[in-house]
Order: sequence, then C-alpha cells, then structure tokens
Amino acid sequence: MATRYFRKKSILAKIESPYGQDASPTGAANAINARNVSFTPADLEYEERNVVRAYLGQQEQLVVTAKSRLAYECEIAGSGTAGVAPAWGPLVRACGFSETILAAAHSGTAQAGAASTITLAAGASASDDAYRGMRIKTTGGTGSGQARVISTYNGTTKVATVSEAWTTPPDVTTTYSIDAQVAYQRISSAFESVTEYFNMDGKRHILLGSRGTMGLRLNARRVPFFAFDFLSLYAAASDTALPTDVFTAWKKPLPVNNANSSGFTLHSYAGKLYGLELDVGSGLVYRNIVGTEDVQITDYGATGKVTIEDPTQAQKDYFAAVTGVTLGALNLLHGTTAGNQVHIHAPAAQLTNPAFEDRDSVIALALAQRLVPNLGNDELSIQAL
Repeated sequence: MATRYFRKKSILAKIESPYGQDASPTGAANAINARNVSFTPADLEYEERNVVRAYLGQQEQLVVTAKSRLAYECEIAGSGTAGVAPAWGPLVRACGFSETILAAAHSGTAQAGAASTITLAAGASASDDAYRGMRIKTTGGTGSGQARVISTYNGTTKVATVSEAWTTPPDVTTTYSIDAQVAYQRISSAFESVTEYFNMDGKRHILLGSRGTMGLRLNARRVPFFAFDFLSLYAAASDTALPTDVFTAWKKPLPVNNANSSGFTLHSYAGKLYGLELDVGSGLVYRNIVGTEDVQITDYGATGKVTIEDPTQAQKDYFAAVTGVTLGALNLLHGTTAGNQVHIHAPAAQLTNPAFEDRDSVIALALAQRLVPNLGNDELSIQAL
C-alpha cells in the first residue's frame, strides 16, 4: 500500500438542494482554496449500557449520534469581475447569509433626498428591497463623495433609506451610483447548506448538510481571511482518488495596508486601523431525532474587536460611547479595483471593554464590539464590489 501524505488535501463545497442531498461538487467547479484545515471525522456521542454482570469491568458504549466538523480559512478577495459572486460565496451562504447579485450598475440623478434617504431616478428597480444591503455612492452634485449601505428600498416610491445618516443630505442635483456588486446579508429562515467533500490523499469523506459559523480577520500588514467552522452529518469514508482541483475562481488577495484598504470608520470617526476581527456567532445545533437528522442555525451573536490608534478626546470620545451604550456604524473597504473590493458594514455596533495597547510604541485603543441588528437581519453585511 502506498504511503499517504498529510499535506495532500482537497476540499470541495457546493450548495445543496434539497438539504442533506449530495450536491456532487467537482474539483473543476467547486474547489475551495483553503488553509489551516482542521477536521474531526467522527464527533461521537455515546450511551452507557450499565447492564448487570457477575464480574467487574467496563462494557462497550453504544454510539447514539455521529457528526463531523471541518474548519478552515479562506483568503478574502473578489471574483475579479464586479457583479459576479466570489468563490467563497457558497461558504458564506451556508453560514446564514443570503446572496443578492446586481450584475450591472444602476446610476442616475436623485429625485430628492433627506437626512437618511435618497430618492432614486425613475429608472430604478420597481421591486421592493431590490437594493437592500448594497452600497450606494454619491458621485456628483450636493453631497458628492459619500458612500452608504441601503437598509430598505421602496420600489414604488424609489426611496432608498441608508443605515447611516448622510453627512450632507443629497438633493435633486446629486448624482449617484449603485455599482455592480454582490451583497451578503443575514437571514433568519430558509437557511442554505453545502455538501463538502474532504479528501486526505485518497480517502474521501462526504459531509452532507453542512452549516457553519465564520469569522473575518482584517489585520494590518496581513492577508485578510475568513475563518469557517462547519458542522455536518457523518458519513463513512471511502478510498477515492484526489480530484483535479481548479482554483481560477479564487483571486490573489491584497494585504491589509494603507494602499489597499480605505473607508474605515467607527461611529463616524475615520481612525487609523491596526486590525478588525469579527465573528458572526451562528449558533449551531446538531439533531438526530425520530424523523430527522440535520444541522440547524438557531441564533446569532455577532461580536468583534477593533484596534485603532488612540484618538484624543477632542477627536473622538469613545469612552462616552462605551459608558453611554451608544450604537454606531462600522465600515471598512478593502481592495482597490472593481471586481476585487470587499466592503464590511455593521450599522449598530456597541463598543465595550476599552483597553490600551502598545503597537509599534504608539498608543492603541482596543475595543470589543457587540453587533446589534438595526432593522433585523442587518447586524453585519458584506458587499463584494
């Protein structure tokens, strides 16, 4: 028998329909460009028998449930083309997010504006919430140069409400653009799942009904990445050759730095960012009961940590925000060109537990975060631009 090597691995993932049915991912279309892989092939729950015997000693345990867990990281980058879903899209969807694609940009001149709204041009979509969760930019006229995320959209009136008030409200002179993009937003029902094939140098595990939780890590002078943790139904392994994986859909990431990352604001203050770490906090429950075996997402508890250069009190009083339980928005745009930009947005971040840190002999302020829904299913959104 040939020796098998630990480093030779393959992960494939594809959205399932229906739940728990093998979606048959392939290396050509569904290869995952993963790193730092951790796999628990059989996470078992046992039941003791404890039957009476005339002698001492243990008895065998019965396996009552069996599940699998697969965790890995994926670099954050766009698809290379604005309005085309990135390769990591199915993984984010399986962590409790919807995916909405705007294949072509919509732009025009505003019909009206107010503190937190903009009335789009007559040619805008007639469907309610068609642009919900998408990033809109003002490109000319009054209030030019602002960017916000749309929280609601009325297809009849064309009124888009943004999750943060405008610094300068738009008016009839304002031009705008909703660039081609893919928006990922939280959902509270109709959760999707993926089939994952995990192959360790010729031994394949088929993981059905995979749902997960995830984190985002965007730290200065580092490559940004998602950290995924999936729970799935157990299936016995089989001897199957490694697939031929194709990774062309995965684009080379840009490190987080001053040249590649911009638009960082925390509670309306454009600080100097050392690092942003977020965890979506999906509550995962494995069930094996009469009538069903599945993995359910039962709740969310998004948290995070942000570290910035400590501002003066005159620049921004974050301590007042902490003690006053003030909610405010978080924004970060990473990437420089259309098709390879990713925007992170949280409309209502509570800041807690401030602490000073030494970063390069500079005073830094670290703040824990609790991401709170504003209108519901909007505590965190991701826009691939």
